[in-house]
Amino acid sequence: MAEPSKEPSKDLAREPSKENGRDKPPESGQEAGKEAPKEAPKETATEAAKETAKPEIPSPPPAPPARPPELSGAAALALKVTPPDDSACRTRLKRLGVEFEPLPAISEGQCTAPLPLKVTKFADGVVLPQGATLTCRTAEALARWVTEVQIEADRTLKHPLTALELGGSYVCRGQNHDVDAKLSEHAFANAADIMGFAFAGRASIPVKAMPDGSEEAQFLGAVRAKACGFFRTVLGPGSNAAHANHFHLDERERNGGHRLCQ
Repeated sequence: MAEPSKEPSKDLAREPSKENGRDKPPESGQEAGKEAPKEAPKETATEAAKETAKPEIPSPPPAPPARPPELSGAAALALKVTPPDDSACRTRLKRLGVEFEPLPAISEGQCTAPLPLKVTKFADGVVLPQGATLTCRTAEALARWVTEVQIEADRTLKHPLTALELGGSYVCRGQNHDVDAKLSEHAFANAADIMGFAFAGRASIPVKAMPDGSEEAQFLGAVRAKACGFFRTVLGPGSNAAHANHFHLDERERNGGHRLCQ
C-alpha cells in the first residue's frame, strides 16, 4: 500500500494574510513605541456660536455725538456754580473757640469768595481788632496756628498772647500788589498777613528781622516754622522785599500738594 504523502496541505501551510493588522507581529525598536498621531480637536459648538455672535462693525462707523455749544459772553456770566458745603468746617471752628459771623458772598470780577466769614476772636480771648474776612478753611488753619503761637509765647516770652495785628485778609488785588501779576490768594479770602503780636504785660513784637539770639527773634522764628504745618504758603522777612514786615499765610492749592515755606 502506498504511504500517505508527508507534505502539508497547501491550504494549511498558507501564512496568515499580512493585510490583517491583528496578525502582524509587533515591530521592534522605536517604531514599536510610536503612537499614531492625534487629530487636532475640532471646534466646539460653543466656540462656533461665539464667533457667529460677534457684532458686525457698521460701515461706515457712526459719527461721534455733536459737541455741546460753548459758553461765552452773557451765557458764561450767567452760569451758576454751587458753593461747597462748609458746615462741618464751621462746626470745627466753634469747637476751637473761634468767634465768627457769615458774610454775603463776594464777587468782584475775578475776585470771589462764595462763603466768606468775618473772624474776630480765637480761643482764650486772642482777638483780631480789625477782624479778618476769610474762607472757613483758612480761618481754621489760622485758629490752629494761633494755639501754637500761644504755647510759644508762654514758653519763650513768659507772657500770654492777647492779639494778632492783622495787615490784611480779603483784598481784590494781584500778587505783591502788582496789577499785572496773577491774582493773589487775598483775592479769594484765602490769605492773611500778620504784622505783629500783642501780649499781656510786655511790648508787642512786630514781624521784622530781629537781632540774632534775642527772645524776639527766637519767638518769631518758632511761630513762623509752626505756620508751615498749617498753611500751604508761608512768606516773611528774608523771603523777598515785599514780605519784609509781615508773615503772609495762605492756603493756595499746588500740584502734588507742594508747599512753599520760606
